[in-house]
Parts: sequence; C-alpha cells; structure tokens
Amino acid sequence: MFTRDKPWMPQLAAVACLFLAAKVEETQVPLLLDLQVEESKYVFEAKTIKRMVLLVLSTLQWRMNPVTPICFFDHIIRRLGLKNHLHWEFLKRCELLLLSVISDSRFMSYVPSILATAIMLHVIKEVEPFSQMEYQNKLLDVIKISEEEVNQCYKLILELSDKVPN
Repeated sequence: MFTRDKPWMPQLAAVACLFLAAKVEETQVPLLLDLQVEESKYVFEAKTIKRMVLLVLSTLQWRMNPVTPICFFDHIIRRLGLKNHLHWEFLKRCELLLLSVISDSRFMSYVPSILATAIMLHVIKEVEPFSQMEYQNKLLDVIKISEEEVNQCYKLILELSDKVPN
C-alpha cells in the first residue's frame, strides 16, 4: 500500500521503531540521526521521526509491554502462592518448553494465557504425572479459560515435544 505511493514509509517506520526500542532498553538513547543507516536512500529529520514515533505509539495505544505466555507463568505461580526454589525450577522448565515450540506458526492462533496453561500442564505431567488432573483444575480455575482450547494447544505441544530432542 505505502510502498508505491510512499516508498520511504517502511524505512521511516523502522527508524521510529528502533528509536522506541532504544528508549526502552538503553540508558543513553542515541541521537535520531545516529539511528539511520549511513548509506540509506532516505535520511529523515528528527521532527519527522518523532511524528512517526507518535503514530506508532498511538497505533499500539501506548502499550509497549506486550502480554506473553511468560507473563502468565509468573502470574499463575504467584496466584497459586508458589514461590519457593522448586517452583522457580518449574518456571524455568516452562520457559524452556515455550522456547522450543514457539517458532511453530500454529501457536499464533492461541492467546498467551492458553499457551501458558498448556505448557504448564505439559511440565506438570513430566514432574507430577499422578497429580496432573488436580493441577489442571487449579490452573483452569485461576485463569478462567476454555478447557477445550487448552486441550487443543496441549495436543500440539505434545506433537512438537515428541519431535524435539531433550
């Protein structure tokens, strides 16, 4: 859409996003001019980049902290009152499983809470196979999500985890 009428628009958006990322991560943000590639086709003025930054932020509705499955791991553990060393090890295992399956595009259809719950169920099955149903009921009660969706996501995790070497 923009590439025909305004071929410079993707580059401007990229510079604006890079600026936003730098503001979030860095203690000293580089100058706007320094964020632009030296031999690029277009060089933007600071005020133009700032206007694009505002456009990006308004499009994101000023939400710069996305909700991810990792947010739900922490939330669920805290809601269940689980904060000792063993639970942090459990959290680590959940994060490792998430990293091993997340590159599969089929997970894009699941909201972060569903994916987090399905991953936690898988890790629980490995750690506490005889208490799986008890924990499943607790997890579903804490998050209040569809058991059917969790089960679909869980089946996909099982499929992928069988293919991933431990």
